[in-house]
Formats: sequence, structure tokens, C-alpha cells
Amino acid sequence: MEDRLTILMTTDTVGGVWTYSIELCRALEKEGVFIHLAAMGNWPSKEQEEEAAALENVLLYKSDYKLEWMQDPWEDVEQAEKWLNSIYHTVQPDILHFNNYAHRKEDWSCPTITVFHSCVQTWWQAVKGTSAPAIWNKYTNLVSESLNTSDMVVAPTKAIMKKAIATHSISTDTRVIYNGKDLQPSADNEKEDFILCMGRIWDEAKNLQSLSGMAKDLPWPVYVVGNNINPDTGEAVLIENVKFLGELPQEEAHQWQQRAKIFVSPTIYEPFGLAILEAAASGCALVLNELDTLTELWQDTAVFFDPENNTEAKKLILQLNGNESFRSDIAKKAMKRAADFSATKMAAAYTETYRELLAKREFDHDLREEGKTTTQ
Repeated sequence: MEDRLTILMTTDTVGGVWTYSIELCRALEKEGVFIHLAAMGNWPSKEQEEEAAALENVLLYKSDYKLEWMQDPWEDVEQAEKWLNSIYHTVQPDILHFNNYAHRKEDWSCPTITVFHSCVQTWWQAVKGTSAPAIWNKYTNLVSESLNTSDMVVAPTKAIMKKAIATHSISTDTRVIYNGKDLQPSADNEKEDFILCMGRIWDEAKNLQSLSGMAKDLPWPVYVVGNNINPDTGEAVLIENVKFLGELPQEEAHQWQQRAKIFVSPTIYEPFGLAILEAAASGCALVLNELDTLTELWQDTAVFFDPENNTEAKKLILQLNGNESFRSDIAKKAMKRAADFSATKMAAAYTETYRELLAKREFDHDLREEGKTTTQ
């Protein structure tokens, strides 16, 4: 085996980036990679700490520094940069792998990767149909600077990478690496007559409020899993006509996916969608908004509806309700497609990227040294 790599990786504890990070770290163990994982956003939950502690190749660093998209974050952003820099100088990693944007080009002696999971500007364009207002300019400048001072920018789909390049004028090297989870297909689990949705209910982009109008006319109940407390205001967001399950531990949420016959995602902004992947592997028939990211990933293995047409969405759900053969066929296609998005494949692609960047850094260093020798 080649020399073991040491990575300093950032993550956050308030969204899907945590799940992505844990899945990647777990799979990177097979690649001989050790990760110093620096968590921000909120203090990790007990479940999150246990997830990290279970990984022998991960050392977790905890903080509650605000993320750059949160309300009035700038003092925390400055402190987080200092905190991260101190970890960096202590552990001397081979690679810096950022899953956030609150960093600038410091005196890093190692290559840097920034993963474009999402950003406020592309969110605003998708949800509001316009650029974010001027109050977000400082944030946008930080994101653009972080991306363009990285050695490599990675995105989880071609479609979201295209939007990132256009929004932030990315001029550095880019690469698409699909997110993944190592999931066991659940073809034999007994399905029940209900519809499942998952997502942050307070997030306007998830568009879960649209379920209210649909749910009252559907023959099967609609269950919703997710956090409904807005982190900025502390206020609860409610949806009528659905059965709200709240934010569940990962294993319990997975059990609901295994039982559901249909999984609906009305989101109007989704760079990847790990919950959709989990639902597909659990044998759910997928009903998805026709976003370019989701059509790229799921192609002919899901049924798609116009993001602005809830009537069409309801019609598709009713077709699946009433046609067991059609529903079963779609579910089987989605389950087969889900196998293409494994954490093992994701980790192999990241490891290849890490090693390419290290080789390039070493090559560039040798060229500089050769140039010095030639001019002496």
C-alpha cells in the first residue's frame, strides 16, 4: 500500500454535509486515509459524536462556530479560521479538504480542495429566481475567494458545478465526484401504503409546504421527516395535512424509508440529495421535481414533475398509488441505479484526486528547484 495520507477536513453538524463527511471518512479507511475532522455550526449531537468515534481513522475536533451562511457570523468566521489554522500547524496534513467556504488562502504548504455542496447565491437563484440581495455580498465574496484560491473545486453533480462556475467565475481546476453511501438494497422489506418525504421543513428550497395541498387529496397518508425549527429565528414551521415525524435518528429514518412505497421530493434546489439515494436503495418509487441535478442522477429511474406544477405531481403520485406494477417497476429501476452511487466509489475518486494534487505539487516544487539551480 502507498504511504498513508493524512487529511484535515472541515464539516458542519446542521445538514447533509455531516452525513456526506461521515460516509466519505468511513470509506476512506479502506484507502489508507486518516482524517482530522473539524466540525462547525453547532456542537455535535450525541449521535454524531458516536458516529465519528466509531471510525478508527477519524479524530473529531468539536466547535460551535457559526457557519458563514448563518445570521451575523463574521466574528465566529474569524475565530474559526484561527482555530482551523492552529489544527493545521499541529497535524501537518497532506491535504486540506474544505466542505465550507470560511477560509482564505493561508500559508498552506499542502494542496487544498473545496467541495461545492451548495451556496446562498445558487440557492437564491433557484428559489427566488434572482441574485441574492446586497446584504449577502460579503458572504458571496468569501465563497468566490475560497473557491478560486483552492487547488481543486469538487462538486457532486455536473449540473451544480456548471452553476457554481457561472456564479463564482471559478478559474481553478474542477472535478465532479458523485456523493455516495454504501447501502444494502432492501428489496425484500415489506412495504406499506404511505408516502414519505424528508428534508429541513424550514428551508424554503425544500418546498415541503407544497405537500399540504397535495396530501389532502391523496388516498395514502403523507409522512414528513425533518427538522422544522428555523436555526436563525428559532421558530417552528408547520405543514397542514401531513403527519410530521420530526427529526429522527438516522437508523429510525432509514426504517421509515424501508417501509414507504413512495418517496416524494418537491425540492426546487437540490445539488445532490442523499435522502433520495437512501430512499431509492430502500425500494421506494421516486417522485421528483424535474431539476437538472436530479434528472442527471436518476434519468429514467424516477418519475419527474414540473417544479411549478403541483397538480402534475399529485397526478403522478395517484398513478403510482393505483398501479402496483408501474410502482414496482420504477422502484426496482431506482434501486439498481442507487448502487452506482456508493461511498466506496466516492472515496476511490477522492483518493485519486488527493494523490494527483500531491504529485502535481511535488512536480511543481521540483521544477522550481530546477529553475533555481539553472539560474545559479
